[in-house]
Amino acid sequence: MAVMSVEACASYDLDGVRRSVTAVLAQLGGIARFVRPGMRVLLKPNLVSPLPLEQGVTTHPAVVQAVAEQVQEAGGTVLIGDSPGGPLSRGPVGWRAGGLIDVAERTGATLVPFEEVIWKRLDGADYFLARPVFEADLVINLPKLKTHMLTLFTGGVKNLFGAIPGTRKREAHCRALGPREFSHILVDVLALVPTALTIMDGVIGQEGNGPGSTGTPRRYGCLAASPDPVALDAVLAGAMGYRVGQVLHLTLAGERGLGVSDPAAVRVEGDAHVLDFGRVSKPWSRGWLRVPAWINPLLGRIVHVRPRVDAALCVGCGECAQVCPPQAISPGTPPDFDLDACIECMCCAEVCSKGAITPHRSLIARLIGLGY
Repeated sequence: MAVMSVEACASYDLDGVRRSVTAVLAQLGGIARFVRPGMRVLLKPNLVSPLPLEQGVTTHPAVVQAVAEQVQEAGGTVLIGDSPGGPLSRGPVGWRAGGLIDVAERTGATLVPFEEVIWKRLDGADYFLARPVFEADLVINLPKLKTHMLTLFTGGVKNLFGAIPGTRKREAHCRALGPREFSHILVDVLALVPTALTIMDGVIGQEGNGPGSTGTPRRYGCLAASPDPVALDAVLAGAMGYRVGQVLHLTLAGERGLGVSDPAAVRVEGDAHVLDFGRVSKPWSRGWLRVPAWINPLLGRIVHVRPRVDAALCVGCGECAQVCPPQAISPGTPPDFDLDACIECMCCAEVCSKGAITPHRSLIARLIGLGY
């Protein structure tokens, strides 16, 4: 049986986070179970977009610092790396906005840009993954607890997609013309990226149309950890109200033997009562996964969930155009969207720091129950 641990954590007060991190790891045998003296340990937080910390989008620096300190106490050397959506140049911006430059200064950890890549091939598909992920002796995955417009839930498995540097993520999205195909890609990345431990920042996450500025901050009040990111995600997705099998990438990961996707087969240690989240608002797009695959080419023009821009909120930064996988957005104030070329990945909404881009359902999509 897979095991995960969970502990209450009411705020990002650093001393409180330290206590909760220590407690959640103690249920798994402590940090020394994973980190040996002399190891180079890469912490992989979620830095999807340089949004304010109170928005609940990125892994909080207090969690990163508390884990870094644990690794150092066990004798490990700490590296911190991730690749936000968009050009590689956004990396340092994300580090500063996410508080990681301060964490590095306080702990002596090294910030590692995800620039150089290693080529991997799996089942005929090519993946270009960040070299630092494979040069570390150990990877600790530090995701954020959030809903997601494309995959419904984003956690430990989805966070590993950040191992694909910068705009190379567009290549993967262009191969995945729908949530089912993208779920397969997430599982491929899970198979390719080695992780020993996942620690979820669930103190403040998101609900609704996450995981960016269109999501709604939600206090979940917990930290959770497991050696199995699939099992961790399965339990937390269930706590958010998703049924078994509804988050497709978790089901696929379980079918491929990459983790335990049935929460009933996961032993939960610690303060399990903190997983009583109550009603959690789901993304509008959650019904899209119920649509049969054959309907996409036949009815794609009338059954869709596509981005809509609010010109009053747009500042013309052009980040949406930079991350768009099919390059269907022309920069401007507001930008111009070629909706016929849109693959409905909602990457543009995910990175928009002003919340100017939101998902818009067609009339038929609303009538057949795509969303609320």
